[in-house]
Amino acid sequence: MKPYLVTPFLLFFFLVASFTGSANTERAAHISTPLIAQEQLNEDSPLFYYHNKSIFKSPQAKPGKYDAKGIYWLRINIPASRDLKRKTYVLSFNNLTYVDLTLIDDRTSLAIENRKSGLFRPLEEITPGDDRNHFTLELDVTKTYTCLLKIEHIKGYSPQLDFYIEDQLSYLKRQQKESNIYAFLEGAIIVLLLYIALAWLVSRYRPYIWIFTFLMALGLYSFALQKEFIDLFFAENPRLGWTISPIFYRIGTISFYLLLLDFLNLKKLSPLFYKAALLICSLVISFAVISLIYCYSTSNYFLSNRINFILGAIHIAYLSTLFIYNWKKINATQRFLAYGTLFFAVGISLIIAMLIQMDEKSLLYIPAVIQLFVLSITIIFLVAIRLRIRKQELEYHKSIEIRVEERTAELNMANTVLNKQQSELLEKNKYIETLIDELNHRVKNNLQLLYSLGSLYRTGDKNGLTSNPAIQEMQSRIHTMMLVNQLLVYNKGNKLKLDQLVVETISYLQLLYDPQKRIAIDLYCVLDYWIPTHISTSLGLIITELLTNAYKYAFPNDREKSPKITLDIKQSTDKLSILFWDNGVGSDTLIAHSSLGIALIRDLARQIKGEISINHKNGYHYQFEFKKGVWK
Repeated sequence: MKPYLVTPFLLFFFLVASFTGSANTERAAHISTPLIAQEQLNEDSPLFYYHNKSIFKSPQAKPGKYDAKGIYWLRINIPASRDLKRKTYVLSFNNLTYVDLTLIDDRTSLAIENRKSGLFRPLEEITPGDDRNHFTLELDVTKTYTCLLKIEHIKGYSPQLDFYIEDQLSYLKRQQKESNIYAFLEGAIIVLLLYIALAWLVSRYRPYIWIFTFLMALGLYSFALQKEFIDLFFAENPRLGWTISPIFYRIGTISFYLLLLDFLNLKKLSPLFYKAALLICSLVISFAVISLIYCYSTSNYFLSNRINFILGAIHIAYLSTLFIYNWKKINATQRFLAYGTLFFAVGISLIIAMLIQMDEKSLLYIPAVIQLFVLSITIIFLVAIRLRIRKQELEYHKSIEIRVEERTAELNMANTVLNKQQSELLEKNKYIETLIDELNHRVKNNLQLLYSLGSLYRTGDKNGLTSNPAIQEMQSRIHTMMLVNQLLVYNKGNKLKLDQLVVETISYLQLLYDPQKRIAIDLYCVLDYWIPTHISTSLGLIITELLTNAYKYAFPNDREKSPKITLDIKQSTDKLSILFWDNGVGSDTLIAHSSLGIALIRDLARQIKGEISINHKNGYHYQFEFKKGVWK
């Protein structure tokens, strides 16, 4: 709600209040009532007072001067009148606790009606057709009547002996007008309560709880001052209902102070005023308990309301001092709370002035005044709360934007550093790749040089050497290392295929030792099995040594049996198995001149965490097992 909408609302409610006041004063045919002395003659028969007119005093006493503790007999003469054209009439009064009516026909001097009413009278004792503040009379306009009213008022106030007589239709129209105005104000309160409840459910903003309690409590208080509240909840014990009704006012006052404490953050703003507010709330609670007990036991509401004057003065003094002293410390949103507090103080002052000036008659106007001011105060408070929430939302969004900007700056800086590091890393990687290429090239050249030197010795020299077996074996090993290096370079140094390594090795060794392919080779090798770099050389050398030993020693030239070498490489879930055997001559013991190769095979298998078993009877049989987990 925008702040500039507050003024039209308040003007509208003031207009409603003026209508309410005028509605309560539009009474027809005011009746001046002669006053009889308090019951001193121990006579309670209406006919006694009818026949003894001399005991009635002239109505010279001013209203408000009657003794609050006495029982009064009032005499009303109802003459025949042309103005009273209808048959049914209403005799109404204000705020009298017990009223007994006796209607006497002047022609016969007989009592024709006996009725009971009053604010404190149980509903079952009230005469059907009557209410707590009026009697319904059936009159013949051609006759004269005398009404005798026995008045007992026990609320501590001097009784307001104002009686009005009017036709029933006029009375009902006036009551309907008043009811419509009260219904409108109460409907406005209910709508605001629903709005506040929904606003709290959406925002979970705690001050909504206090303003909801404030509005509901004072709305109930204004409703409790009307007879409809008593008839609805305390029909058979009206005195208890009238005693309980001020509790709602106390709850509303405490809620108002809790709203101040919460919305102003008074504990931090001013600890002294915070403690004073808690003390006032304690006084309100204490007085509420004492007043409830005292009023119900004595029915002296007059004294209770006079103490309210003192509390009202305390409220006004505290609230005015609070905002005058802290005006510069509070922000524009919190100052709206000061405007609402001003209305609160004005409302308290107006109610106190009405009670002082009009006593109990002010209860005719106080419900509408309370509803008017509580609606005005609530609207102002809602504007303040809405502005506070809006301000918090803006501050929150602003803080989020600042945090986003800071985070964006941090990310940009981090990206700059990351890009720089990435550039440096790329340069380093490029340099490393260059070094690796150079290293691979040099390794290849060195291995090729060693291989070429071996080839020179193998083909012969000036000393007539034709073939040196040791150099030939060394060439095989160098070739294997060259092959591994070549495959690693081809696969960019990560892994190489085992089947490719085996096939290339077998082809080379077959060309070197058995160009005529006299010895058959059966190869069973798992396809597309990649082996890590750090075990590829050792594994290649093992296969080279196995084949070299077989070519050199397993099959002598004079052997008639068809020579064959079998190599079976297979994998399982957790290991790699290599089976190698030949159908060569074998040996009972390891051949001395081949023991170096077998020792090399054992050492290479150990280096790559493999297990080896050798059977050298009826040809050599080798079995290797390598667990995959140790190659990671």
